[in-house]
Amino acid sequence: MKTLRTAILPVLMLTAVSYAQQDQQAAPPPGNQSSYPAETHKMSPAEKKDAPSENGQPVDLNSASKKDLAALPGIGPDYAQTIIDARPFKSKADLLRKKLIPQATYDKIQDRVTTNGPKKQSLPDSSQH
Repeated sequence: MKTLRTAILPVLMLTAVSYAQQDQQAAPPPGNQSSYPAETHKMSPAEKKDAPSENGQPVDLNSASKKDLAALPGIGPDYAQTIIDARPFKSKADLLRKKLIPQATYDKIQDRVTTNGPKKQSLPDSSQH
């Protein structure tokens, strides 16, 4: 009986360790899946071409999507999310007053943005979840 235990115990230990390793390899840590584009996503020229700012339309800081904000020159997904989190805006100068973007970036986008839209806090689009 003792030899049977000494034979089965190492097999059970190896089995447990192998299952634990498989679980770690099979499930990478989840990233930010909340909205498009991801922080690491660089927008292609085709994606930027469809953005309102590229078609001469102003982008409203209070209602624009993350994708539309990210398409602005110098903004990208990180600043876009920062802008969304800081809503509402009374004026586009709030970007500087709230210290959300650098002056150089503001200079690039000031003629492409507006704050004419709704002043309430925007809610995430539930269809993307």
